[in-house]
Amino acid sequence: MNKRYVPNLQELHSLAERNYSALAKLFGVAQVTESSAAKCIEVGEQMAFTLQPTAQARYTTDLLVTQVAPNVAEYLQARFLVRLYHDARMAEIVDCQGQERLTALQPANLRDIRHRKDEKLQLNQHLAAWLRLCFARGRSPLALNCLLNR
Repeated sequence: MNKRYVPNLQELHSLAERNYSALAKLFGVAQVTESSAAKCIEVGEQMAFTLQPTAQARYTTDLLVTQVAPNVAEYLQARFLVRLYHDARMAEIVDCQGQERLTALQPANLRDIRHRKDEKLQLNQHLAAWLRLCFARGRSPLALNCLLNR
């Protein structure tokens, strides 16, 4: 008999809170959410990411994070959607590389898509690792062209 997967909600929520705090510290949540302009951060010499607010509601903001690498095919570049919950001060990935409808538990009708049991946790750990990379190696360029005009 297969044992049912039970997500650790305390770990998921703690990770989401840390991700929100890191985003706020790195980019300034008010700066990102009050403007519809894209923000850019360069990581190293050949890679950059843009953060573009795509949807805003009273308590949430969706940020599209897109890798900008001029010498890499577009389908190989990272692209994920981060939802910020301002009232709960949490951030989580809700869409990664076009894979949406991510949940901590997979309903029966989504089992044929073959999501991993702990995929939501893994993606939010990926967000935390990306934020650590931005803190360690990132710099914000003065112009938004982000490696495009090099």
